[in-house]
Amino acid sequence: MSWHSVIGQERIKKILQRSFATGKISHAYLFHGPEGTGKDAAAIAFAKLLNCEQPIDGNSCDTCSGCRRISSLQHPNVQFIVPMPVGKNEKEGDDPFKNLDQEAISEYRQAFGRKSENPYYRISLSKANTIKINSIRELRKSINLARAERGKKVIIISGADKMNDNAANSLLKTLEEPTPNTVLILTTSNHDKLLPTIISRCQMVRFELLREEEIKKGLMEKNNTNEEQQAILISKMANGSFQRALELTGTDLVSQREEMIDLLRSILARSPSIWMKEIEDFLGPKDRYNVVRSLMLLNLWVRDALMLQNENGDAIINLDQRKPLDKFITHFHQAELTSVIYAIERAIALVEKNIYLSLVLLNLAFDIRQFILRR
Repeated sequence: MSWHSVIGQERIKKILQRSFATGKISHAYLFHGPEGTGKDAAAIAFAKLLNCEQPIDGNSCDTCSGCRRISSLQHPNVQFIVPMPVGKNEKEGDDPFKNLDQEAISEYRQAFGRKSENPYYRISLSKANTIKINSIRELRKSINLARAERGKKVIIISGADKMNDNAANSLLKTLEEPTPNTVLILTTSNHDKLLPTIISRCQMVRFELLREEEIKKGLMEKNNTNEEQQAILISKMANGSFQRALELTGTDLVSQREEMIDLLRSILARSPSIWMKEIEDFLGPKDRYNVVRSLMLLNLWVRDALMLQNENGDAIINLDQRKPLDKFITHFHQAELTSVIYAIERAIALVEKNIYLSLVLLNLAFDIRQFILRR
């Protein structure tokens, strides 16, 4: 069933299933909410339902020709629009693909191949900052053509907030003149950047952050993440985004966690001249994203220490770290761990704001010493 590809969002599934069952299908939807919460995945699943040859109780069969071709994003009734690069000498009115070089076309095909395998994959093409007017004009042409097959035409505009002004105004004309048997689905994480007149002509569907349990279940069932401990760590770090969770699955979180714990021990036990050098070595090969991930792992570990300090051992996340955590709490039983957690969270926020990394981590190290050593 197509809805199985959508993690969580049960309320939204019921809304779309009900609209299908009653025949009250809007000509335009705006799927909006945080990044990575399944807006594109739900749009594809809904497109399947609207074109399925054997729908059952608000679910597509996932086996008919229509479902299989939509899964591979190759059904003539379904069009998927994303930001694209501008071709050499491209003019208004040109086919959006006409002047692209072979490298750009190859990247486009590869990206859509990944999207068909994983509807949570975020398509981001080189030099593609906006949805072009030519892409929207091509959309308007296709809407006016007869459907190639039974079912409904479904136009999915992913990252709709990336439309330039001309593209947005062109789309507005389409929304003002709905075409029978055609459904437009706009997806965005920044709906406030869309024209108010576009928003007013769409049925708003709000996607919420995913629960940790939903992310964990999705990882273990759909992404072959067999180790429960790894899935738990990822679900805690994903901040409600399955897309971010998938990005974390290819990393060795256990090794990164050990690296941070070793650095914590050094900060607490060795002279500043030594751990300052270790911080610089730690930062050497890492970008900001990796530093944030490492700090999040440290935060989860300190959070577990706080749980033990409060005699709530059943709530710890890093189950394989029970002995080191017990030892830490015994040695630093008066540590102000809540203050340490706040300090790490401030450091994460500063790293994300592009503050100088060395300065952020050095200040964090001094805060950690103050709150744990109490001096």
